[in-house]
Amino acid sequence: MPRTPEASAAVREATRARIRKAAVLLMAEQGYHATTLRQVAARAGVASGLPSHYFGSKDGLLLDVANSWRDRTRAALAALAAPPGAEPAAALRLLVRSALLGLDVSPEEVEEGRAVSALLADPQARQVLRAAQADEESVDLLDSLAQALRDCHSPDPEGDRLLLLAGIRGGLSLAAEDASFPLRDLEEVLLSRVLRTQSAAGDSLRR
Repeated sequence: MPRTPEASAAVREATRARIRKAAVLLMAEQGYHATTLRQVAARAGVASGLPSHYFGSKDGLLLDVANSWRDRTRAALAALAAPPGAEPAAALRLLVRSALLGLDVSPEEVEEGRAVSALLADPQARQVLRAAQADEESVDLLDSLAQALRDCHSPDPEGDRLLLLAGIRGGLSLAAEDASFPLRDLEEVLLSRVLRTQSAAGDSLRR
C-alpha cells in the first residue's frame, strides 16, 4: 500500500533529522573539516547518497543545522512570551542555555545541544557560516538578548550583552578542545554575574 503524501513527508523529515543529528555528533567529535558526508550517512544508518540528496553538500548540512537551532530557540522564546506575568529573567536564561547547552533537559538532548554549540564554534565551521552570512540570521536573537537584559533592568545592557557573548564564545571554544569543560557551571556563573550586577544597581537606585 503506497504511503500518503503526509506519511511520505513525515518519513523525509525523520530522515533529515537523523542525518542532522548524526552530523552534529560526528562533527563535534572529530571536527568539521575531517568529517565527510559518507561518514555522516554511516553514522545515521542511511544510504551514502542521502545526505547530499537532502542537504546538497556538507556546507549545506552545516547551514541547516545552524538554521534549525535558531528556529528552535525562536520557538522557545515565543512560547516563553505567551504566558502573562512571565519572569523577566526567564528569556535571558533561555538564550544563554540555548547558546551553551541547548533547550532540553534530557541527557540525550543536552549531549546534542552541547555538540551543536561545539560545532558552531569550530573554526572551519565558522568560516563557512561567515561566508554564507549566516550570522545575519541571528540578529533577531541578539536583539532578544538585549531586550531581555533591559527587561531585567540592566544598568548597562550593551556591556552585559558583550560580557555574555564573550563568555559564551570563550566557553564554547574551550569545550571544543576539552569535552569535560563545565558549560553548565559557566552558564550559572554568567547569569549570576549579570543578574547580581543588575540587582546591585537597583539597590543603589533605591537608596
